[in-house]
Amino acid sequence: MEILHMRRSFHKKLPVVFILFMTLVIIPGFVSASSGNPGDDATTLTTKGFDLYKLARYSDALISFDKAIALDPYSTQSWYGKGLTSAALNDKEGAVQALDHATDLSPKDEQSWLKKGEVFISMNRNDLAITAYKRALQINPNNSEAKRNLESLGVHATPTTVDYRQYPSSGPTTAPTPAKNIPFTPSAGIVIVIGAVAIYGGYGHQKSPFLKKDDGKNE
Repeated sequence: MEILHMRRSFHKKLPVVFILFMTLVIIPGFVSASSGNPGDDATTLTTKGFDLYKLARYSDALISFDKAIALDPYSTQSWYGKGLTSAALNDKEGAVQALDHATDLSPKDEQSWLKKGEVFISMNRNDLAITAYKRALQINPNNSEAKRNLESLGVHATPTTVDYRQYPSSGPTTAPTPAKNIPFTPSAGIVIVIGAVAIYGGYGHQKSPFLKKDDGKNE
């Protein structure tokens, strides 16, 4: 009878054990897995990308910016950094697409318009370069670089109010949201096993002929 009482007590406590296990072990583990290590956040990766860019390690910088964008696709600085790096790697189309994302997210991002103008000049797309520089000048009428480049293109340096979405290879107007995959880990398997045991222990014994027989004997 004492053994039966202990079994009943254990069965009743299993759901509580399961909840405690989930709260203290599994849930924090999944949160940590989904958020990543503190050193892998988007801001840190973007800063690392700019540091690598300054060292002329363009391929490594691009990897860092891509990782940052995967974590936060709405970071203007990450897209701008990718545009800078893509241009340095002579990927002009990729540079424009990345800079388009930056200016879509932050239309008043002066540095992205300036870089876009520079890339367009290298592509012999002076018409689009003029538009980009005028947008930079609209944001900051005192921007000497925009004025100088416009004058070199034979254009009077005055701001424009024309919206810029002319380049045919531009990316989508909003950055894509990446799917967040939480991998199946051994901890997840443990959760399933404990959950099954808890359900059986908490409720299954009510349907057990063996326990019912014991109940009849001891009541």
